[in-house]
Parts: sequence; C-alpha cells; structure tokens
Amino acid sequence: NQIYLKKQLSLSRCVKKQTGCYTTETRITKQVVPVARNRNMVKNGQPVIVPIHKTDTTKENLQFCDSVFLGLTRNANTPVFAIDVADILSAEESKPAWLEGSELVDLRKYGPNLKTSEAGLLAYARGMIEWHNLNRFCGRCGTKTVSKDGGHCLKCSLESCSAVIYPRLDPAVIMLIADGDYALLGRQSKWERGRYSVLAGFVEIGETFEMSIAREVKEEAGITVDINSIRYVATQPWPFPSSLMVGFIASVEKFETTTSEGSPLLHENAVPIENSSLSPILGNISLPKIFVDGNELEDARWIHKDFLRAVLLGKVLPSSGEFNVPGKHAIAHHLMEKWISEKRCGEWAGDYIETVEIDKGVFKYVLICIHDDKGHKKLIVRGSSALAYHADILKQIRDKIGSLAFHADPLGGGRIEHHPEQKVIHVYGFSQAYGQANHEVTASLLHQWHPFHQISVSWDGY
Repeated sequence: NQIYLKKQLSLSRCVKKQTGCYTTETRITKQVVPVARNRNMVKNGQPVIVPIHKTDTTKENLQFCDSVFLGLTRNANTPVFAIDVADILSAEESKPAWLEGSELVDLRKYGPNLKTSEAGLLAYARGMIEWHNLNRFCGRCGTKTVSKDGGHCLKCSLESCSAVIYPRLDPAVIMLIADGDYALLGRQSKWERGRYSVLAGFVEIGETFEMSIAREVKEEAGITVDINSIRYVATQPWPFPSSLMVGFIASVEKFETTTSEGSPLLHENAVPIENSSLSPILGNISLPKIFVDGNELEDARWIHKDFLRAVLLGKVLPSSGEFNVPGKHAIAHHLMEKWISEKRCGEWAGDYIETVEIDKGVFKYVLICIHDDKGHKKLIVRGSSALAYHADILKQIRDKIGSLAFHADPLGGGRIEHHPEQKVIHVYGFSQAYGQANHEVTASLLHQWHPFHQISVSWDGY
C-alpha cells in the first residue's frame, strides 16, 4: 500500500486525539518499517514491512514506545510506523521470524531497485529514525529528550528547560548549467567510476537560492552564472540525513568576445563553409574555460546534448566508456531530461542522424552538410576503415538518408587516426575528390561525441 501522508496540522491532531490507538489499542492493524544503523531492510528484493495484527500477542510483536508515526495506508487507513530495530539485531536471544532472510541496505544505492512509492516510504522512515537518534539529548542543557506528537516532535524532559525540537531540513540547490548545446557536468572522487552529474551544494545562511547557485558554480568550476536565467524546476527530498534538493536550470553569463581574423575555422586551404553552418560550431569553441576546485570536484567538463541524450536513452556508445549519470530516481536525471527535451523543440528528422560515426585505427573521412528543401541543415562526420575512397563514404550516407528527402554535400575530406583505448584522435590530410576539410570544424564535431578524448589537428599529410 502506498502511504497517504496527511498535512502536518491534520497529522498532529490525529496523533493527539488518538494516541491510545497507536500504543495500547489492538483492534487496529499496524505496519512497521524497520530501520537499523541508518539502513533499511529488504528481503528478496522487496522492502520489509512488518504487519502487526490485532490478535498478535507474541513476543515478536514490536512495541511502539519509541516509534515514529509515518501516516496511513491509502486504502485501509492502517497506521504505519518507523522503528529502530538495532537493539533487536544485536540481541543474543532468538530473532523474530520476520528477520529471517532479510538484509540491511544503503537506500542511496539500493533505492533504484524499488518502486518509487516503496523507496519514498523507506527514505522517510530512515530520515525520521536518524533524526531521533541524533537528538536523544537536548542541545540546550543535555537532558534526555522525549518523543511527542507521534515522534514528529522531541521535547527536553527537564521541566525548567522544556526545549522543543522539530525535524529540520537542510536546503541544497542542484542545478544544470548550460551554454548553448552543452551542459556542465562534474564528478566527485568518491563516486563510482565514470559517474558524472550536475553540480549541487548547500544553501548558506543569508543566501537566496539564486545566490547559492552562482556561488557554488563559481567555486566548484570557475563558471559565472547568469542570475536572470535561473529558473526553478522541481524538488526532491534527500533524507541522508536531512536535505531537500531544489532543482534549477540556468545559463552561463555571456561576455562580449571578439573573434580574431586568424580563427582556425577560417583556414585558407580548407573547403569553405557557410556562416549559417558554422555558427553553432563557433559557439562550441567559445565555451567558458572550466577551473576545477580539487577540494570540491575531481573533474568537470562540458557535455553536448546529443551525447547526453544518447546516454540517457541507454545507448551503448563506443566513445562513452565508463561514463554514466544518476538514474531516473534522481532529480539530477530529471534536470538533464528536461533540458534536453527543451533543446529539441521543433524537432527535425535530421536531429536523429548521428553527428559522428567513425571507426578505430586509420581511415579516410568526409565532412558533410546534410540539408533539406526547407532550410534545415546539419554538419556530420563520417569515417570508415572498410571504405577505400572518400566517394564511397559519401555514397553510403546518401543512400542512408535518401528516403528522408535529404541532400548530402561534401565539405572536404581527410584522414582520422583513432585510438579509443588511449582516448586519442588525430585529424589530418585531404581528399583528392573533395579537397581538404576544415579539420578544426571536424575536431569540434568529434569533441561533441568524444568529450574525454584528446583531439589534435594537422594540416599536413595525405
């Protein structure tokens, strides 16, 4: 059963009026969510929720003196409680039957294996039990606290003090920072190998959410955020121990820049490219430089929307390696999906054609502009070790997109040397059939799909 959580006022009144039914009354069936050592209990892949029937009078019946009322089940209005069973686990006497085959798990790692409602219930129970354990004694005078209002309030037992403690939340911002078609992702050294996510941090005293976002991004990655671009998306409780993640999407602050006449995108020997096709590439090259704070992050980098979208869809990319992002249970995943969906407004069929498809080893490649009669266009890179001529590469892509009424125009060619194990790509040479491609443009496109590769360019060689 899913938990139906009443508003705090209604919950408080319910507990005060019917305290007896939660402590001594046996006519009402109860359910208990066991928690121990900040971990939750599962059995055969399912959360352990112990039912206490009205006829249950055995010693295995869990007592409710230190329990926390979580709410009522949606259908049966059965009261559900969280209880710390650490003492039961460590006791020498025989264990209750419901413990057999159960295991304690870290919900942060195990949560994705559960239904959303199940994970939410276990997280709620874990957070409340940990709050109780951290506040056993009054922070003002040191006297032991006592539970009130179904466990949602702790009060100092010393009458002259009578301090009241309520569950606290530590607000934290989590934000996807974008620049054009790129999102800023980072990783901490303690995370699993290859894990990257959006940036996040706690809100400090005296800060607004917007101020906190700007400070955290500047501190961790050296990037300046456009305050006016910040927009709220969603929240997610994160009771590990007591955070509330507040999600946002924002853009970097744009500064006036000048492009030198010697821009590598305007190489004199390369086949010229129309400005309308070059404009998105120019934006890619002008991405703000990242300065990682080693105390906060192990790495941070700009990830292109098409690469990120493929990863979110679960596609196996030869260029992705161990790269992975938080699962669908996480607000970080939701922020990425929302940003990508917004970037795909007014979809064009050409968006589904991969920008880069290359082999490994040494092979010929062609830089190609695909377009339709409505003015849509896109630059792509194709390279194959199985095709001996640049013309064969162009013919292959034309055959592939012909049914879409697209045109494919060659913008020069060359060679690519690709060593995926070393994460190295070198672009060089020219095509006798189509001329020399602008290798800097090619390198920029390759970087979209190979963000962890070292990519170099040479204008020499064949």
